[in-house]
Amino acid sequence: MTTFNRPRLITPPREEEDIYPYRRVWRSITTEYSILIGVTVGLYVAVAFLGVQVPEVFRSPLNITLALLPAGLWLIFSRLAENTAKESRPQLVTVFVLSSLIASAIGIPLVENFLQPERWLSLEPALSRIIGYTVTTGIVQEFLKYLVLRYALPAAYFRVRLDGIAYAAAIASGYALMLNLHFALNQPLATPDAAALRILGVNVLCLVGSAIISYGWMETLLGNAAVFLLPFTLVLAALVNGIAIPLRVGLMNATLTLDGGATRPYFAIGFVVAVLVVPLVILAFLYRAADRREEDIQRGQE
Repeated sequence: MTTFNRPRLITPPREEEDIYPYRRVWRSITTEYSILIGVTVGLYVAVAFLGVQVPEVFRSPLNITLALLPAGLWLIFSRLAENTAKESRPQLVTVFVLSSLIASAIGIPLVENFLQPERWLSLEPALSRIIGYTVTTGIVQEFLKYLVLRYALPAAYFRVRLDGIAYAAAIASGYALMLNLHFALNQPLATPDAAALRILGVNVLCLVGSAIISYGWMETLLGNAAVFLLPFTLVLAALVNGIAIPLRVGLMNATLTLDGGATRPYFAIGFVVAVLVVPLVILAFLYRAADRREEDIQRGQE
């Protein structure tokens, strides 16, 4: 009887590599903010170089649309993208809405009507302005966003470290939405390029601050963080606001020509982009390093 030898594998078959079950948060953030930066640069080029002038009657509706744009991008590229993930993150819309309500009911009235940093810091030296914005706008915004991250979500929702970034981005988008609408409704005649730059800057600071705090919270939950790490990240997030707000405004309003004529908004755009990219790259590295340490520990235990 003739037998046919089947080809034999030299090495055992490898199991199919596990598919990453969660939405890739960094990809969503990159897409959303690339579009925001593109819109801002496009409006600046249209106004400054092409001479496009938007009639005053259309400025308010356009500014409101720009204020809604970041939240719309988050809804499309973050929230709706969760539907295609194998394991979606629950309650993203809940914390988005809650953050918006807290910003509207507490954050904006507390800063604008009670603390009023713009009124008493405008003529102060640079260091005093940084400290002033840190202990007013910075602390208020970051502490309120931290409360949502800490108390509105059960610890079981944070399965991997990047869950913290996903929820932080949702909270930041909700908070920034109210800040942007407040600006658009109270500054209806702002030019579209100036409005877009203001809205981009607000969203960047909200995201970066929330992301910094999320690192402290994730290391507290999933790592072996020192007791001071979480309050340190809260203070650091407030300090980033304290530094960035006066510098962004100063760059936006600076007259750098010899005759003192034209402003240079592209310096402000470049600054805002740097504030976005540098902290997030550092945080991505820290998150990845923490995950690798955890993987090494697990392999050592096996």
